[in-house]
Amino acid sequence: MKKLYTLSLSLLFGAAAFAQDFTATYDFAGVTQTSGTTDPTAVPTATGVTFGSFNVVNPNLLPTVTGSSGPGRFSFPNQPLGATTAVDDYSALTGTINTGVYYQVIITPTAGAPLNLTQLTFRGQRSGTGVRTYVVRSSVDNFATNLPVSIDTNANVSVQAGNVFFWTLDAFTQGVNGHTVNLSNHTGLTTPVTFRFYGYNAEGDGGNFSIDDVVFTGTSGVAGVKQSEIAGLKVYPNPLTGNILNVTSSSNAVKTVAVFDVLGKQVINTTTANGEVNASALNAGVYIVKITEAGKTATKKLVVR
Repeated sequence: MKKLYTLSLSLLFGAAAFAQDFTATYDFAGVTQTSGTTDPTAVPTATGVTFGSFNVVNPNLLPTVTGSSGPGRFSFPNQPLGATTAVDDYSALTGTINTGVYYQVIITPTAGAPLNLTQLTFRGQRSGTGVRTYVVRSSVDNFATNLPVSIDTNANVSVQAGNVFFWTLDAFTQGVNGHTVNLSNHTGLTTPVTFRFYGYNAEGDGGNFSIDDVVFTGTSGVAGVKQSEIAGLKVYPNPLTGNILNVTSSSNAVKTVAVFDVLGKQVINTTTANGEVNASALNAGVYIVKITEAGKTATKKLVVR
């Protein structure tokens, strides 16, 4: 059964912004043999980051190829050649990476919300004459080097020098989970980052390279919580036990008050001229209060009992 993408959030109370952990999965559930070279499946979502759709770049594809060779995954033929059928010796491979043939996805941080990526994992597969090697690169270094990789214990796929996945057993063509790419050098990203999956050393033109269940994990900032000083700002009582929350400052100007729960959902959005905010809708728990006054913004942690 195909996995649905998931999204888990945890609020971090920082001086400048919210931050949210996410796990976003591409399951390729909408991919068919006629869906073309762009994944039509709905993309994952997370606050502070935009996930693009996977697409195929392969000028060698024949006009008769109108979609994936396997539904529910990205699987396309006409991969770079370089292997001989039934030969399981890595040193016998003669092919090299073709940087013009790949699967690609773009991840874009929201302006003002730096993105930190931790890792990506995926399921790899090949057909009987498909690729024997594949690597992952990113635009962080302009696709110059293979990203660090590992594989769960598996007799059918290994990692070779230079962070190359090698399909060890030619006779095995089932999908293999546990492909892991370390993204520890993808931190503080403020511009779009592109990931490319390159397959090569196929045994024949009709051989496929397949990826599925691509999972990105990381932390995104949430734009729009830029801190600035609001003179004399007070939020009380805290902990709150009644229905009225007081938000006051030295200027006593009109304030916009937004309250967010631990899932990042906005539960109150109001303005106050006298400093009183009706908090009767808040259940017991921890919240973040965002206050804006005369173009200045500040956040406070609030406990409700």
